[in-house]
Amino acid sequence: MSESTKVIDGLIVPLLTPVDSEERVDESALRALIRHCIEGGADALFAGGTSGMGPLWPMAEWERMMEIAQDEVANAAGLLGGVIETSTVRAIERIRVLERIGYEHMVVTFTYYITPETNDEFIAHFGACRNAADINMIVYNIPSCTHTSIPVEVIAEMAKRGWTKCIKESSGDKDYFSQLMDAVSDNGTAVLQGHEPDIAWGLRKGARGIVPVCANYAPSVFAAMCQAAAQKDDERMDALQEEISAIRETLLLGDKNWVAGAMFGISTLGIGSGAVLSPIQGVVEAEQRKIEAMTQTRAASA
Repeated sequence: MSESTKVIDGLIVPLLTPVDSEERVDESALRALIRHCIEGGADALFAGGTSGMGPLWPMAEWERMMEIAQDEVANAAGLLGGVIETSTVRAIERIRVLERIGYEHMVVTFTYYITPETNDEFIAHFGACRNAADINMIVYNIPSCTHTSIPVEVIAEMAKRGWTKCIKESSGDKDYFSQLMDAVSDNGTAVLQGHEPDIAWGLRKGARGIVPVCANYAPSVFAAMCQAAAQKDDERMDALQEEISAIRETLLLGDKNWVAGAMFGISTLGIGSGAVLSPIQGVVEAEQRKIEAMTQTRAASA
C-alpha cells in the first residue's frame, strides 16, 4: 500500500442529502445541490458525512447516494466519501464500495457506540481502513458524534507513518486544534477547520481549508473567506465571519435540529423539500419563517 500523499484544501462542502417522500435519496435535488455548491466556488465536496446523515442511511441508499455524487461531480471539483461506522469491519465494507465506484478520497472517523480504551485501538482501526483500499484517507475528528476525541499523538503517529496527509477537525476545541497543528506541521499534513464559529481563527492558525455545513446554503460566502485568508485580508475575514455566524445562528437553530434547519434552508433556495430522515424532526413553522426571511433578505441584497 502506497503512502497517502494527496492534500485536500480550500472550501470543502459537507453535502446535505435531500430526502424524498419515501425517505430515499432525492436524486434530482442532490444533483441540484452539487451544482449549486460548485457554482458557488467549492473546491471539493464531501458526500455521506455527518451533514449528509451518512450513517443513518440503509446501505443500498448510501451506495446510491455515493454513485449519484460521483456521477454529478465528475471532474468539476474534488470529491470525498464519508466512512462513519460502528466497527472496523463495517467501515471496510463502505471503503470497498467507494473503491468500486471510483472515489479517490475517503473521510474516516473512529468507530462509535462502544468507546475505545487504548491508543492501540485507534491505530488498529485507522490502519485497517488505510490498508483496505488504495484511497487517500482523511482522518475525521468529530467527538460530538463519535463521543471520543482521537488523541493528538495518535494522529501524529499516523501522519508520521504516511497514512494520512489531511485531518478534518470538528471538535470546536481551540486548544486541541492548536496542539494538532503543532504536532503535524513538520511533515506537511494539512488540518481542515470543520467548526464554523472558528473558521477565521482556524485559517489564521494555518488551517489549509474549511468544511462548513452552512456552505450548502451559501457557498460563495465561504469561498470568499478562503480567498480573503489567502490574501491575508483580516478586515474582510472578520466581516465574513460575522456573516457566517449570522447565517449559522438562523439556519442551525442554535444547534437544535441543526440538520433539519440546514435541510429546510436549501429548500428555500428551491433545492429539495426540506425533509429529513427519521427520527429527526423537521423545523416548526416559526423556525421556517426565520429561515425564509433570511433567504428573502439575502436575495434582495444580491
